[in-house]
Amino acid sequence: MTDPSSRTELRRQRLRRRRITIVAAISVVVLAIGALGYFVVGGDDGSKSSAVPTTNAAVPGASTGITATFASAPLRSAISKGGEIAVYPMPDAKATPTSTLTAQTEYQFPRSFLAFDQYQDWLHVYLPARPNSSTGWIKASDVAIMKPVEYEIKVTLAQNKLTLLHNGVVELEAPAAIGTDENPTPTGTFFYTDPLDLSSDPSTAYGVFAIGLSGHSNTLSEFNGGDGQIAIHGTNDPGAIGTKVSHGCVRVNNDIVLRLSKLPLGTPVVIT
Repeated sequence: MTDPSSRTELRRQRLRRRRITIVAAISVVVLAIGALGYFVVGGDDGSKSSAVPTTNAAVPGASTGITATFASAPLRSAISKGGEIAVYPMPDAKATPTSTLTAQTEYQFPRSFLAFDQYQDWLHVYLPARPNSSTGWIKASDVAIMKPVEYEIKVTLAQNKLTLLHNGVVELEAPAAIGTDENPTPTGTFFYTDPLDLSSDPSTAYGVFAIGLSGHSNTLSEFNGGDGQIAIHGTNDPGAIGTKVSHGCVRVNNDIVLRLSKLPLGTPVVIT
């Protein structure tokens, strides 16, 4: 039988052996986890790798807001299905509409828009309203969405020139008459809204055809009983083509406007 001091020493030795065993086991587990982490993150090619970040910080440049830029989606015309169209400041049905547009224009054509972006069931569109080139959001379910536009018209005021492009390729170039210095042709992005056949009386200043646009004069609040809406139209005075003579409309020769008249509602017209 051992004395108390001997028994105490034996207990101390057994405790030291247990501590050594536990530390060794922990070391093995740590090494195993480290090896697993290496193969998951770094692969087996021996290249350096960094740990996968676990922070919840926002990714630089990310945003929860909705933005749209010109032509960020294919340009498409959108035509009213027959009901009024509510215009919203953002793609949110809980937002208060900024305006409500009638299903038809004053010339009894279906209300049209030029859509340049889409978010879920919302279209970001150019509006047929003042100020020029204004935009808003409408519900895609409220309109019939056409296929991406193929044709685009560009009017270059500095050159008194109209250009028709088909899928980006120039198909036609023609001289044009534009607004005077007192009533200049407004610049911006517009689209076809009201194609008017005037061939029954081609002797007027509008010639054989007038294509009402979504744009409006910046100097005239009304004209001939209308709201100062601009148009691309023909002429009864071909000698004035190429000059500054109109109240803001774009005039071209009758054969040119008849060709342009075959394009659909929503055809984009960019005036610079």
